[in-house]
Amino acid sequence: MPTTPYCPLLFLWQQRSVFIGSLAEPIDVSTGASTLMLGLDKPIRYITQDMQTSMECRSLLIPAGTSVVVDTQDAFFFNCTLDPMGTDFFSLSKLMTKKMGTTYYQLQDEQDHIHSLLSICSPPLSPNKVQATLNHFLQLGLRSINKNEGNLINDHRIERVIDQIKKSIGENTSLTELANLVNVSPAYLSELFKNCTGLPVRRYRLWYRLFSTVENIGLGKNLTEAAMDCGFNDSSHFIRTFRSMLGMTPTSIFTQATPLQFLTPTPFESNMLKQESHGELLT
Repeated sequence: MPTTPYCPLLFLWQQRSVFIGSLAEPIDVSTGASTLMLGLDKPIRYITQDMQTSMECRSLLIPAGTSVVVDTQDAFFFNCTLDPMGTDFFSLSKLMTKKMGTTYYQLQDEQDHIHSLLSICSPPLSPNKVQATLNHFLQLGLRSINKNEGNLINDHRIERVIDQIKKSIGENTSLTELANLVNVSPAYLSELFKNCTGLPVRRYRLWYRLFSTVENIGLGKNLTEAAMDCGFNDSSHFIRTFRSMLGMTPTSIFTQATPLQFLTPTPFESNMLKQESHGELLT
């Protein structure tokens, strides 16, 4: 695995996650959330199930639920899972200059954005700088959006359902219970949720369990404890789900040539943990 002068990192905050580092194997996934990917030092190559041949690019925006294979080509790689309500995806789609099927590629001012993202990986790392840079970047497209545009979804019923899923992360709250919460039928909730987030309710719950498990691992819990607290039967169930939804294994993320830094935007006692503290992940 190649080394770089930059620090690989995993950054988690309430609605999103960012991994920056190197991956030895291609990502083969049906995305669990809308995702932005960039090759920070060289191009990446991707193909979806609807494409005849693969495409090379430096930046790629993928909607939730898309089946895609991404070869990072040993790039120092940026992978950001976006907010579930679609605001990030809609904003960023305004910054992309090209489209292939449902995917977008080639950011406006691409090299400037790459330089900005690389700057957050330069030691010494600062969680505040990381968050400020990412927030600014993710909101750039909103400045050019007419507030009357109909593509930006803002349904408070779905926000309430998502909040309930987060509050009951270790439980399998039924679709009927969630539908009753917002006074709609289960069938209508399924349709509305998919339209808003790009994912079925069950798949979103799995994605959020993954997010929360990784967050708990970063805060010092061992893999088994973190996975079971978030509703997985055991660590093997977590690893299988991680691979199926993110196209990567936990090992591929946490095993970096330079120790991975875990950061959060909140002032935990230790908000920067080195890879060595995650030994159980690497088995």
